[in-house]
Amino acid sequence: MSVGATTLAAVTADHAITRRPVLTLFRDRPSQVGMPSENPSASSELRDRGLVVSDFVDRVGGDGPVVASDGSTHRPEQLLADALHALAYAVTEGRPIPPAVAVTHPAHWSPDAVAALRTALGRVSQFAQHQVTLMSDAAAALIALQANPGLPEQGIIAVCDFGGSGTNLTLVDAGRDFAPISATRRVTVFSGDVTDQALLDHVVADLGGNGDGPPTVGSLTRLRSQCRDAKEQLSAETVAELAGFHGGVWLTRVELDEALRQPLEGMFTALQSALDDNEIRPDSLSAIVSVGGGANMPAVTTGLAQRFGVPVISSPRPQLTAAIGAALSVAGNVGALPKKTPPPQAPHQFPEPVPPPAQEPPPVAVDTAPDPGPQAWAPPPQPPTPPPPPVAPVHPAAVAPRPPVVAEPELPGRPDDAQWYRRPVPVVILAALAAMVLGTVAVLVLRHAADTGPAPSELSTTVSSTATAPPPAYEPPPAFAPSPEAVVPPLPELPPPPESSESPLVP
Repeated sequence: MSVGATTLAAVTADHAITRRPVLTLFRDRPSQVGMPSENPSASSELRDRGLVVSDFVDRVGGDGPVVASDGSTHRPEQLLADALHALAYAVTEGRPIPPAVAVTHPAHWSPDAVAALRTALGRVSQFAQHQVTLMSDAAAALIALQANPGLPEQGIIAVCDFGGSGTNLTLVDAGRDFAPISATRRVTVFSGDVTDQALLDHVVADLGGNGDGPPTVGSLTRLRSQCRDAKEQLSAETVAELAGFHGGVWLTRVELDEALRQPLEGMFTALQSALDDNEIRPDSLSAIVSVGGGANMPAVTTGLAQRFGVPVISSPRPQLTAAIGAALSVAGNVGALPKKTPPPQAPHQFPEPVPPPAQEPPPVAVDTAPDPGPQAWAPPPQPPTPPPPPVAPVHPAAVAPRPPVVAEPELPGRPDDAQWYRRPVPVVILAALAAMVLGTVAVLVLRHAADTGPAPSELSTTVSSTATAPPPAYEPPPAFAPSPEAVVPPLPELPPPPESSESPLVP
């Protein structure tokens, strides 16, 4: 949580809120922080039964008490502690306060004011049970911006906190772990209240020039609140309307920048004076940090960059920068933050993920029959067509899929060891029988020629005609093709044996 003169902010892991430092005290319920418009659910109770107290932040550490409308007196630091407790209850939406809490205070506070707030927080029962860390809002802003978007590692950094009642200027040395160079300088020439008053003067002058007459006291209070809302709206838009006036009153960003020109120039002069008093050369200034609600106005960031010529580092919601840094500073000390829903009793067992199916080769129409396994054979004269040979299992990822139906021709000279099991067994045996028959015939012819003693030329012719008759060439069937019918080669005709009393077959 962060403490400001006009804004209190709180941040958790999943929620962030801002409230005006207005505390409503009740007799029968806890205190409420913020304006009625910031607490619509309890607005009727805030107006009807509560005691409203404000203007206590800047009086922390002082001697005098705060006097309420009913005449009761209250210590300002105790009012702030009660407001922070109500803020913590609002940001957690009624859940228990986290075990570690960090609170930032304005960097210009005296040690007595910080000690008074620490003592008051210890009197709150909920804070007494937790670890509460007090730190400067300038240090918390550096922690937040160092985490995101980052800060330079060397050089001097000027931290400008544009608050509601004034601007704090803090100079730190990035090369020495962001140690402060001097005490924080408080500047009141530029603040949220000064901007609101400048806009109010501009609108009142415009209304008087239009002949509407000066506004009443009640309308001035309402108009001042509308000028504050218009200032916040013009931070993101170019035109804002002030409702409740005849014909309507419009404010533009150009008019806002014109109202800011003189106070902003005074703040630039104060920053340059702080740099000169600490003998910081322009080339030693590495960056300017812009935080606080006033940093939302584009004229502030643009003016700083143009005047000092260094990067201006801020965040999307600069009014929350200090609270975010405070939360980050104690985030490592928290073992487990409370959650809205309890964790499950046991971890859920998820099934093992199913791996994606491997890419299968395209189906082959001729290879769909199941493997029949080894079968017995016999050498019949006309053997049936043998079944397709078994196919060894092949991994799809190991080889590429075969083209369907088409078989690649074998390369010459390559051993056919891998395809021997694909040859039809009956055909091989028949070829061997044919070779045996031919060999027997050749032996008989040669033996007969030796017995009869033919002429050498005739024997040579006979042997030549017999020996040159090659066996029928056998081409292995293509892969995955049906086996051809086995054909027995015809036996060659033998010449008639010579007339003799002895048979040539008897030795």
